[in-house]
Amino acid sequence: MTKKVIKFFLKLAISLGFSYWVIIKIEWTESWEYLKQVQAWQIALYLLLVVAGMLISAHKWKILANHKNIYNSFFDFFKFYLTGSFVNNFMPSFIGGDTYRAYQIGRVEKKYAVAASTVVMDRITGLIGATILALFFSLLNWKTVLKNNWLIFFNAVIILSLFFDIIAMKVRESVFLQKLFRKFIPEKIRHFFNELDAYRNDHGVLGRAIFWGCLFALIGVALANFVLLKALGVQIGFLDFLSVIFLITIVSSIPITINNIGLKEWAFVTFFGLFGVNSSLIIIAAILSRFLQMALSFSALPMYLKSRKKMDEKL
Repeated sequence: MTKKVIKFFLKLAISLGFSYWVIIKIEWTESWEYLKQVQAWQIALYLLLVVAGMLISAHKWKILANHKNIYNSFFDFFKFYLTGSFVNNFMPSFIGGDTYRAYQIGRVEKKYAVAASTVVMDRITGLIGATILALFFSLLNWKTVLKNNWLIFFNAVIILSLFFDIIAMKVRESVFLQKLFRKFIPEKIRHFFNELDAYRNDHGVLGRAIFWGCLFALIGVALANFVLLKALGVQIGFLDFLSVIFLITIVSSIPITINNIGLKEWAFVTFFGLFGVNSSLIIIAAILSRFLQMALSFSALPMYLKSRKKMDEKL
C-alpha cells in the first residue's frame, strides 16, 4: 500500500505540473469565446461517436474474454467498460477502472488472473491499433512529417519501440530466460504472463482484436475529436490531423499522470501547435473533450452503486 501511495502522489505531482503549464500558457478569456460558438448538435454528434467507440471496444474485449472461456452478454461487457471509465474519472482510489473491469468478469468463476489478462490485452491491442494508424497516416503525409523534427522523432520512437518489443518477445522465449523466469518470478505473476502469452498462439483472435482496436481509434478517437475541433473552428487539414491525433493518443496513454490529466492537454497543445493551431483554441478542445467524456461516464453511476452494494453484501 505504501508503494501505491507513493506512486499516486508522484502521478499527482506530475499532473499538477502539466496542469500548471497549461494554465499559465492559455488565454482563458480567448478560450471562452471559442467555446461559445459550439452548437448542441455538434456536442451530440461527438458523444455519439464516443459511444460508438465504446461499443467497438466492448466488442473487442468480449472477443478476448471469449477466447479465455469467459462468457457474458455484450451488454455486460459494455456496462463494465462504461463503469470502468466512471471509476477512472470519479473515484479517488487506488483500484482503477481496469481492476474493476477484471473483477467484474472474473468474480463468478474466480478467474481473476485470466480476467486481468483480457483487460490488459484489450489495452495492448488498442495501443497497437493506434500505433498502426499513427505510422500509416504519417507515411501518407510523409512530405509534411519530414519537414518537422518533432514528428520525425516521435515516429522514430514508435518504430524503435516496435522493434524492441519484437526482440524482447524472441529473447524471452530462450531456454535460459525461461529458467530464470521460473526461478525468480512468483508463481502468480508467471501465471498471469502465461495467460497473456496464450493470445500469441491464436493469431486469428489477436488479429481480430487489433482490427477492432484500429476501428475504435478511427471512430471513437479520430472522428470524434475532428468533429469537436471543427465545432470550435480549428483550421487544420484532415490528413495533418490524422498525422498527430494517434500520436497524441499514444503519448496520453503513458501512465505518468492521474487519468492522463495535464498530459493529454499538453499533448494537444504540443502536437497541434506544430501545424500552427492556436494554443488557447486547442486547449479548450482538449478540456471540452475530457469534460464530455466524464459526463458520459457519469451515466454509469447507478450501475457502479449497484455493483458496490452486491460486493458489500458478500463481505
